[in-house]
Amino acid sequence: MRRAKVGVIGCGWFGTAHARVYREIGNVDLVAVSDINLENAKRVGEMYNARYYGSPEEMLEREELDAVSIVVTPQYLTKIAILAAENGINMLVEKPVATNRQELEELVSAVERSGIIFMPGFIEIFNPAVEELRKYLKSGEIGEPLMISSERMGRNPKRPLGWNIGVSLDLGVHEMYVQMWLMGQPTAVRSVLGRGENGYDEAAVFILSFPKDVLGVISTNWLTPAGVRRIRVSGSRGSAWVDYLNQTLVIERSDHSFIPQIRRKEPLLEELQSFINSVIDGRKPDVNEKFARDVLISLFSGIERGIEMK
Repeated sequence: MRRAKVGVIGCGWFGTAHARVYREIGNVDLVAVSDINLENAKRVGEMYNARYYGSPEEMLEREELDAVSIVVTPQYLTKIAILAAENGINMLVEKPVATNRQELEELVSAVERSGIIFMPGFIEIFNPAVEELRKYLKSGEIGEPLMISSERMGRNPKRPLGWNIGVSLDLGVHEMYVQMWLMGQPTAVRSVLGRGENGYDEAAVFILSFPKDVLGVISTNWLTPAGVRRIRVSGSRGSAWVDYLNQTLVIERSDHSFIPQIRRKEPLLEELQSFINSVIDGRKPDVNEKFARDVLISLFSGIERGIEMK
């Protein structure tokens, strides 16, 4: 079996998690890491026996890589991803992938020109409970979907880390891509936004219209002390809901309810293994640049058509 030589750009807590998981995948050699804070790069490099660099440019110039994970502060994701595309490197780019429409179009264009394999870091798609939910929806267990609603909340703003984005791009994007993975492309998206003193949205509610008259609702905020991560689909014959954190699915019908047995998995491991399989096979993944573009255009459209709470 061919092995993939991989690098990680960004050695914060989640970049470190990427490095750890790559070391656990059998057909991967983690050969290099980089971070603008050289001490962070050194720490991760020494931890996982990889060469380390103080800039992505130096790593991409010196190393012969099959793929990279780009796990940096959101406002720098696109710049580094375009650099990797220009070097012909397959990549997984962490969410939100881009912070505005211009960045998004520039990135997608660079990916398409290069012909590389691209995957957005839409990790909850690889949550086994979401995978199971998708199967039950396709089987018709709860009838025709009528409404899908999501909640993702937590009191953990990334401002001290220099994240220049609001809660919609931090947390809301997760629910946007999951709802679209389950229901398809929305025909319309609107929002109500509550902004903090810094000008970034700290609370948001999105309303989505999906084909077949399915209504979507996303509620997200940085104001809730305890983390909440759940999604429910209500159908003509029952409902199904998922607790992302506990990886549980509950099916509720008027005649009976049940909880399918789901084997716990680490979503990041499943995601990176899928990415590497695509790289080795030379096969475009289903979760690709087109899907990422559709998701972010829907999110940006909802924000642009939002009502500002005073």
